Order: sequence, then structure tokens, then C-alpha cells
Amino acid sequence: MSVNIVNRPGQLEPNEFENAILERIALKNPSLRDYLRKLHVLSREFTGVGSYTNFRIPDIDAQAPRTHLGLDALIVMPKVENGMDAVLFCRGGLPECLEIVTFGETLWDGVFDGFKIIESVRTV
Repeated sequence: MSVNIVNRPGQLEPNEFENAILERIALKNPSLRDYLRKLHVLSREFTGVGSYTNFRIPDIDAQAPRTHLGLDALIVMPKVENGMDAVLFCRGGLPECLEIVTFGETLWDGVFDGFKIIESVRTV
């Protein structure tokens, strides 16, 4: 019997899938590592072709610079033909929003069992 892993309502910490993506991004951005264990999820929005996970950030000035950090790998997800990507948006150096998207027009229902994060092969 197969078990589908999906976000439970009220889940206030990043799930296994989000944590794997965040850890991968932190490999090239080690200053994030201290904050990853302290993240509190405010909301999750599923768009059909991805999701947004919004995090609470402690008392950051609204004028603090906003940056984004890309995933340097490919997310392989069963039933998502062309794979997925992710971007972490930060404000004042702290995680604010994790955006996960599918490549192409493939739909994703938010179920993440069987995912893998692999080295991406770029061709020019």
C-alpha cells in the first residue's frame, strides 16, 4: 500500500520536502543554516504548478533588502514530467518565502512522496 505524504493543516514547521530544499540551498549559503531550525510556517499556498511557503521572520525592517537564492539542483517528483525548481526569497538575510515550481505546464498536487533532489545538468 502506498502512503501519500501531503501537508497537514496547521503544520507550523517546514515539512520533509521543504527542509530538503532549504538544506540544499544552505549548502551554498551557510549563513542560512542557523535559521533553518527556527523557521515557523505562516502559510502555504498551492497554485497547481507549485507552491509558496511563507515564513515568519522576526522583527525585520520592512525596508530591509530582499534577495533571492536559487536551487542549484533539479527536483525530481513522480508524476511531474519535467521536474521542479525552487527559489528562497529572503528579507534582511532571513528566509521569508520558499517558492517551488514545476517546469513546463505540468500540474503538481502538493504530494511529495518519492521526491529526489539531484545535480542538474545544464546545456548551453
